[in-house]
Amino acid sequence: MLLRRGDPMSYNIEPMELISFVEDNKLKLPRFQRKTTWDKKQNFELAISVFQDYPVGVVIINREQNSSWLLDGRQRRTALSIMRENPVALYEWAKSYLGFSKTADEFEVTTRYWDKVDRYLISEEASDKKPDSSDEVSYEDKDNYSEIDLPTTSNQDSFDSHRQRAGLKVLLELILMVHQNKPSGSRWEKLFDFTSLSQRLRYAPQKNNSKIDPRLLRRFLIDLISDCDKYNDGKLEQDFFVEYYTQNCIIINEQKFKKEVEQHWDEIMKSLNVIDKSEKVFKEARIGVIWLTNASPLDAQNIFSRINKGGTPLKAEELLSAKPYWNKTVNITNSSIVEKVKEMYRKLEVPAPESIVRWDIAATLISRIKDENLIFDSYEEANKKNEISMDEVSLGFKLLSSIFVQGMSSIHVNELEKREDQIKWETDIDTLIEELNTVCHILLDDNFFKYYLSWKKPVAKLLGNAIALEFLTIMWLDWKEKGCPYAVSGMTKAIQRDARILFDRHVFEYATRTWRGSGDSKMSNDIKNWKTRLEAVAATDWSNFIFQACTGKYNGQITTKKLLNPVLYHYYAIKQISPSVTIGSSIDVDHIMPEEKFSGNNMVDQTLKESLINFALLPKKDNIKKGSRALNEITDSWLKQQIIKFEEIEERDFDLFSDITNIAKLQHHRQALFLEAFDSKRNSVLSN
Repeated sequence: MLLRRGDPMSYNIEPMELISFVEDNKLKLPRFQRKTTWDKKQNFELAISVFQDYPVGVVIINREQNSSWLLDGRQRRTALSIMRENPVALYEWAKSYLGFSKTADEFEVTTRYWDKVDRYLISEEASDKKPDSSDEVSYEDKDNYSEIDLPTTSNQDSFDSHRQRAGLKVLLELILMVHQNKPSGSRWEKLFDFTSLSQRLRYAPQKNNSKIDPRLLRRFLIDLISDCDKYNDGKLEQDFFVEYYTQNCIIINEQKFKKEVEQHWDEIMKSLNVIDKSEKVFKEARIGVIWLTNASPLDAQNIFSRINKGGTPLKAEELLSAKPYWNKTVNITNSSIVEKVKEMYRKLEVPAPESIVRWDIAATLISRIKDENLIFDSYEEANKKNEISMDEVSLGFKLLSSIFVQGMSSIHVNELEKREDQIKWETDIDTLIEELNTVCHILLDDNFFKYYLSWKKPVAKLLGNAIALEFLTIMWLDWKEKGCPYAVSGMTKAIQRDARILFDRHVFEYATRTWRGSGDSKMSNDIKNWKTRLEAVAATDWSNFIFQACTGKYNGQITTKKLLNPVLYHYYAIKQISPSVTIGSSIDVDHIMPEEKFSGNNMVDQTLKESLINFALLPKKDNIKKGSRALNEITDSWLKQQIIKFEEIEERDFDLFSDITNIAKLQHHRQALFLEAFDSKRNSVLSN
């Protein structure tokens, strides 16, 4: 799909000089940056595009309050900057891509170069495949530039095959110029290593132990060529070269220096020509830029998704990191907050900024909530990989908007910017965290939630993020309404009772599909009318649901393991059943009568396979051991005990409930257990 100016969004698309894009110091990077994932192959294929005078993709820049933020294209910008400024790095990309050794002669390098580049270009054309890319963890997809309707200039109307081939030759010349690269330095660096003849070689700074810096060397040579154009009519002659070094590098022995230059002049001249030609390639190259003006996160997301179908969608919170409001510095003295922020950037593998801004505080908010994972996940998978969970980052912003704006959608998060005068970031957020932690402490002290917590299934994982945010927000509002109690009292007991009622309601609404397709709007409406949420679900409604769920249907719709999963956890907490200490934390839903027993059996109601009566929780390892075996096939004594405890079937009945024809008896037995729990026992839990 082409992006055109007629589309109902405010943006502009235009080409930009590649050098301007790379050198624009006013172009700011978002606070949040995903990890770099481009490899040498991707970098070198981008270099092929640059030197062949092909388009090199599209980037997205947002302009707001006289600032420009690079929303999409950081990885490309980094790669372009490196390939222009550091011939040695470009050489290493080529060496990896082409597969030649450091001892290969020029003929082998040249042969491999043209063979690999030609095959790459032919395969691209034949398959209509676009160059591979993933930016910051698929942050962009440069391959989609062909879908952008870019304006052209007269010299861009068609491709010049001669010019393209000449550009590719320049790329080869750069590679050969550096070859060979050794730990002591590349051939190119050694050619200009006059450290023994100079007191101040600008590209061999003392802090680098006088080792040649390839970036500084290239910059020095570019300046030399530029001055040659200005003061010597562009004639690169030995005398000018020697004079330039004498004036800029404090040559100790001019005669010896002249002799050294004369001895290697042909190679020096060749190198200067290659550097000059490569710079001209970059000066003539263009990149497509989508300029957004004061775009909302939603607008930016929509535009990104239209040009980047293959990449990971941008989250609103990522885009917020490129907005002025969220980049305002907050004076923080709390060392624990500072450490949380540093840890986040350490996991992102980017240098921690010197100052802390509002975005940092929101992004690390969930990590400061001491709920022992009653409500929010521990994000263990991300932590094991030493990564930051984007879900955790996102929830921080949504929790703030839930509390201050009464909603968790992107629109509500955006509304926080309008609360400029209502939120004192230096103090209010710290106070809020203390209050939320107090609420969590009260809940964790409740007997029902102790049993629920023992199953290690946070509300967010059991019921979803929207419900988790609503649960905590309403309990915070309830705590404020009851006078912000801290010590054990009648008020804290009332808060615990309200929390049990709300949790019970959330499980019921989840299982009955009340939340389906309406998380954002329902949650916002619920918070606005939060007191009504603390009214208990009628016992008759629960009994009706349990009775139907035990048949495998509710209101005409087939029940599923996903929908009934929360009911099981709620059931065990109501009955004060907790997993054994030695089991571990991993729990799985088990089919009491294996699914295979139902397959092809026309004598059995198939809906009972996914009904409440056929589900129970088991330790995951034990569930694997049980697998598709019937109860009477279990020989492991430990596993038998787990089945007796969690499936509530005595060993004497294993034979009975192993026969699929006795499914009605299993239904009768299990239905009675659930109805009893969600009648008298539930009533006791909610009213205590």
